[in-house]
Amino acid sequence: MLVKFLLTISVVFGSLVSFFDGLWFAEAELPFNGLAVKEQMAESQKLPRAAESPSLFDLTAWQVQRAAILAIAENNPNFLPIRDWEINDPEVEAKSAIIFNSNKDKILYQKNPEQVLPIASLTKLMTAMLVFENLGTDEIISISQKAIDGYGEQSGLRQNEKITAGNLLNILLIESSNDAAVALAEAVGEKTGRDFVALMNEKSKELGLEDTRFADPSGYDVGNISTVSDIVSLVKYSFESPVLWEILKTSTKDVFSVDGKICHHLINTDELLNRLPNVVGGKTGYTDEAEGCLILVIDKNSEYLISVILGAQERFLETEKLINWVQKAYRW
Repeated sequence: MLVKFLLTISVVFGSLVSFFDGLWFAEAELPFNGLAVKEQMAESQKLPRAAESPSLFDLTAWQVQRAAILAIAENNPNFLPIRDWEINDPEVEAKSAIIFNSNKDKILYQKNPEQVLPIASLTKLMTAMLVFENLGTDEIISISQKAIDGYGEQSGLRQNEKITAGNLLNILLIESSNDAAVALAEAVGEKTGRDFVALMNEKSKELGLEDTRFADPSGYDVGNISTVSDIVSLVKYSFESPVLWEILKTSTKDVFSVDGKICHHLINTDELLNRLPNVVGGKTGYTDEAEGCLILVIDKNSEYLISVILGAQERFLETEKLINWVQKAYRW
């Protein structure tokens, strides 16, 4: 009864509770409001732990308390996940990284979340969102020479080829085609009478992405910059378009021109789709300036975990390391 009483007091007031010297609770984790990731505390929801050299009596009290907390957590899903501080933080080589629990609005890991960096083809997530909001997927687009002569590698689109916006979105997101990005941007510009990059930056401002700027629809330009915190907010917004995430989790697909004469065989650039379980989807990015960038969303116990890394030499290995770590470092 005494343990239950003390636990109740600690939960209600969210304060530090000490039973003995060297025994403590961390302060409760701050809520994430969608636009203030940077204001959260990185070290959150710590499990109580004993002093470095506890007495037998101290250790027994800690074990009882810890077991009681986990018992309460099992009956209160909002209390989970809980960080297990017996597992050390991962060694992350990427310049910036974050893992965010979308359902619970909690940061589970972060490194340099405020660092502004080029984001390469992660830009295409914003491009796709504006296409969904301004074009019907059945609308037919004629591919211009400007699109083919766009940025970087070509995707096999042909001048004057007629293809639906929906199929172009598949080429954009699965193959990360810069040509498709330009073609879609042109179509939105023609329909709205607005410059597409201006629309991108207006949407960024509307979403409160204070450290995000766009320079082109593909991400090829080094002027496409953001932070992992802002990208988490963009990913959360993109969940409003489930079709987008159906595309992002597609490994391979064949799409055709309107007349059926041209086939585009698409292979997803995200190597983790078939390497990790429960992947909801992901988006890759790479330029020499940005280095490796990756968004990956996984389903953990019906909760979406958003992983974002920027500036990595080995984006897939780094993300896989983080995903494996977070599943071990928290009690679910």
